[in-house]
Amino acid sequence: MEQTKRTPYSSDGYIVDQAQVTHIKYGVLTSDINGCGWIAAFNFLKAQGRAVNEQALADELIRYSIFRGLAGTDLFRFKRLLKRHGYRTRLTFRWNKKARLPEGTSAGVIYYCHKDGLHFVTFSCIEAVKPARDEAGETRFRFFNGIGGKGNHFDTMRGFLTAHNVVPFALILTWPREAAHKKPQHPEA
Repeated sequence: MEQTKRTPYSSDGYIVDQAQVTHIKYGVLTSDINGCGWIAAFNFLKAQGRAVNEQALADELIRYSIFRGLAGTDLFRFKRLLKRHGYRTRLTFRWNKKARLPEGTSAGVIYYCHKDGLHFVTFSCIEAVKPARDEAGETRFRFFNGIGGKGNHFDTMRGFLTAHNVVPFALILTWPREAAHKKPQHPEA
């Protein structure tokens, strides 16, 4: 019986299995070891409809990283990368059990600690999630690269953090929905 080859990508092109990303270097190591930062940036930009070259994005972020990526990606350098691409995110601190995001949050990136160390995970509600809210009225998001290989991982922020974060809090970069859907203003002649 033939086994299907594991791929780092979901069926719609997001990177959801970092352990399979051995073909892209991130500094002196490969992305399966320390590439969650650029992978989160790739998934965030893709969720915003941007086409991004994986190696070019990894190279761009590594230029601003400490020790050529040996220490992973710094949250504030990551935030600046998104800003350089036109996305001003807001940094929020949330306790796991009270991790409700501001109303209107469209997407973002969580910086938290799972069983193997610090990790970046992108989340988005740009595509329709059924049901959109849980019983408590909390928004459900799609998470990318949170559970290796799971392309359709849906949960609330509180549900994700209480299940996967080993410390009681997380830092979250949020992108407001109204910014994602704003139309450019054209002055009238």
